[in-house]
Amino acid sequence: MRTSAPSASRPVRPERPSALLARLARVAPLVRRALVAAVAFGVLSTAAIVVQAVALAAILASLFHHPRAGFGADVIVFAAATAVRALAGALAEPVTSTIARPVRRTLRRRAMDLALRDGPFGTVDATVQLCTRGVDAIEGYVSKYVPSLTLATLAPVILLVWLALHDVWSAVIVLASVALLPVFMVLLGLAARDQMDERWREQQRLAGYFGDVVRGMTVLKSFNRSSDALANLDEVGAALERTTMATLRVAFLSGFALELLSSLATALVALVLGLRLLNGTLGLNVALAVLLLTPEVFLPLRRSAAQYHASSDGIAAASDLLAHLDRPERSGTASVADGAPEIELRDVVAARRGASVVNAHCRAGDLTTITGPSGSGKTTLLRIIAGLEPPTSGLVLVDGADLSTLSLEQWRRRIAWLPQEPTLPGATVREALQLGDTSIDDGRITEALAQVGLDLVLDRPLGEGARELSAGQRRRLALARCVVRRPLLMVLDEPTAHLDDDSARIVEQVISSSTATRIVATHRPMAANHSIDLAALVRGGD
Repeated sequence: MRTSAPSASRPVRPERPSALLARLARVAPLVRRALVAAVAFGVLSTAAIVVQAVALAAILASLFHHPRAGFGADVIVFAAATAVRALAGALAEPVTSTIARPVRRTLRRRAMDLALRDGPFGTVDATVQLCTRGVDAIEGYVSKYVPSLTLATLAPVILLVWLALHDVWSAVIVLASVALLPVFMVLLGLAARDQMDERWREQQRLAGYFGDVVRGMTVLKSFNRSSDALANLDEVGAALERTTMATLRVAFLSGFALELLSSLATALVALVLGLRLLNGTLGLNVALAVLLLTPEVFLPLRRSAAQYHASSDGIAAASDLLAHLDRPERSGTASVADGAPEIELRDVVAARRGASVVNAHCRAGDLTTITGPSGSGKTTLLRIIAGLEPPTSGLVLVDGADLSTLSLEQWRRRIAWLPQEPTLPGATVREALQLGDTSIDDGRITEALAQVGLDLVLDRPLGEGARELSAGQRRRLALARCVVRRPLLMVLDEPTAHLDDDSARIVEQVISSSTATRIVATHRPMAANHSIDLAALVRGGD
């Protein structure tokens, strides 16, 4: 039977630009600088446009009425305004791009920290797609779309105010034309939003499926199924091509609607100006200035619409990434004491399980086990103790201090966290245990491996996800990664899962011999100083 490509996850709806920018600014405060720079350059450019139009209109009117009259001052003003406008236009994007580069680094660092801490966002390949191309697209969104959006907001307002002060009738015509834009933009924007979101989902789907096919190609070929997988890959690519073309069609339609509306408004303004010039109710210099400024009202709107479609990946990626990053971070700054900590749980309710209220006291250096059936909240309770997520209610006290008041960075440096499905990045055994910390020397690594009963060459290639090792070896290697850091607190989730009896006894011996405070979730009986049985707890007490 032919296998099908994985379906895309439920899309995260793109939101209003102002809301999206506000959320980006909370996650990456430098976005505000980019916005301020865009506003400054937008105001400067718009003011230069007004001065240009007035000076050029004065020059043309002077040539029409008095061909020999001097207009040197107007020429100088026009040249200066042209230079300012060109300079503002040339500097706006580079300056905003310079500000946006640290935004890219901030987003990528936070995304990778979150992915390493809590696991990938969906599939590993979709996470890679989001953290690479997605974050790059967000930088383009901030550096290109934000300035164009700012100018599209400021320029029409400034120009309409000037038109209203000098020619009310033209201002009314332009305002009526601009007022029609929301109707077109809402209709086209809804279609563009759906196509834009679908295109981003297809990119993630293609990235994930391509990774799955490459990793499983050996197995597929052995079962003579590689041709089916490649056919499915072609289908996903064709779907991405269809959504891309649909997005381009909407972009073309949007641009056509703006161009048509701009042309009709300019033609109508020119007609009214001509009639008023004929009956002598309007000066030539004002009429020329108004006619020159009318297209400028719509030009920023057209450019903003073009940048919106060009930044579609960035908008979709920003909405997707912020769904994971835009969470309140712990603001604790208190220092964490040295030495094995004493952990006290007071009326703690797991974030995902509200059936048990836990009260427990884990003395410094003791071993505490957490038992209970699958789904009772063991993993969630461990994550709360490790500081990976907050409790829905209750307190976690570390040496008498509320965990939420402690420095999260210091706390994580002092603990070792072993999840049920540990990830082992790194090309070799040494890299998998160091995790970038070069202060961990080969002697410490060899000692940690010996403790967990592994005899591995430090330069041995592990393959992706350490697949060159057996499941039991990977489990013990993950425990060795905890041991080699000499933590003060060990938080272990099912450390003996998928191990044979001999390997399980080795792991239990490592845990028992540690001088750190140890909190272990397990289904396997283990000698401990204290045990928390979640199955025996009900809401309201022990």
